[in-house]
Amino acid sequence: MSDYRIPLLLLISIVLGCTNEIKDPEIITTNDFVLSDSTKEHLLSLYTQVVDNPEVDELLFANYGSSIGVIITDYDGNFVRKIGEKGRGPKEILSSRFFGAKDSAAILILDKKLGKFKLYNSETEVVQLFDYTFNQGVSITSRGISFCKEKWFSGVQLIGKPTLPSVPTIAVFDTAFSLIDTLGGYDPYFDGRDDILQETTYSLDCENGVIYTVQGKTPKIQAFSIHSGNHLGSTEITPPLFKVSDKFISMSYSSQSWARYLSEEQSISLHLSHDEHHLFLVYRNDSGVYKKRRALNESEHIVAVFNKESFDYLGEVKVPGAILGSTKKGELIMLKDEEALRFQFIKIIPSDGN
Repeated sequence: MSDYRIPLLLLISIVLGCTNEIKDPEIITTNDFVLSDSTKEHLLSLYTQVVDNPEVDELLFANYGSSIGVIITDYDGNFVRKIGEKGRGPKEILSSRFFGAKDSAAILILDKKLGKFKLYNSETEVVQLFDYTFNQGVSITSRGISFCKEKWFSGVQLIGKPTLPSVPTIAVFDTAFSLIDTLGGYDPYFDGRDDILQETTYSLDCENGVIYTVQGKTPKIQAFSIHSGNHLGSTEITPPLFKVSDKFISMSYSSQSWARYLSEEQSISLHLSHDEHHLFLVYRNDSGVYKKRRALNESEHIVAVFNKESFDYLGEVKVPGAILGSTKKGELIMLKDEEALRFQFIKIIPSDGN
């Protein structure tokens, strides 16, 4: 009897191991479009962030570089309107890197060069101006700025504060852009150490009152209540393809060390989004050759999926393009062809079937 016991146990373990194996999520394309010629005339230098309007089916793109402004299109890439022109006047801007949508009419641009929040209303053609200064002790670092329940939310760095779990990473502003609250906290892996990838990316679930955060250096997603600020949970599994370096590189390091770190030793968390059941972490692995300006689709982009309630890891999949944002329904907005400015909405379906 004992001669068969070990092989039998081995067989059972193999069967159980195959049963528990995580399959790659499925990619389903739900929309495929190329930006129209009139849109391309205005969008000369695409910035790496696309925002979906929370009320209407419109997308917000930003120019990066000399051609300033936010370009709005419909879901087919047709030009709707442009917000902002280069200059120092009330309706003009010098930078459009930080932006968001309040509703179907109101678009927000944070112009750090002018030190102003500018809220553009397309219906009334009124532009409201609010001061942005360091006097409140925060520096907005997230690309997107989100509106929920009469408050604005953004990822921030508190000036002079260490990267500790007790130090907030999300700022909450009222409608006059006065700082009224902070919440969140750094991944404990930082342990107070500075890194060029310490900026926080977030996904705001306004309906359920939860904000999900991640720092660029690590894949750990944390959840916080936007009402109480309480920590609600976090992911604990590092996706297999995510490289976490034990080095912490600041801007004071040599350019060679900085380049090697970003291209060979460290993955970068880029975007965070959610749908009804899942969290989606988008991260990038570079090819080993660092370029200061690289084509967006030169890098390897991967989406890791987690259960929204339990934070369990559900698998990851390489996607054939750069993810630049997400829609209201949780679809990822992917740049499929950078030269043609062809985009796709894609759904990531994990093997749990939801």
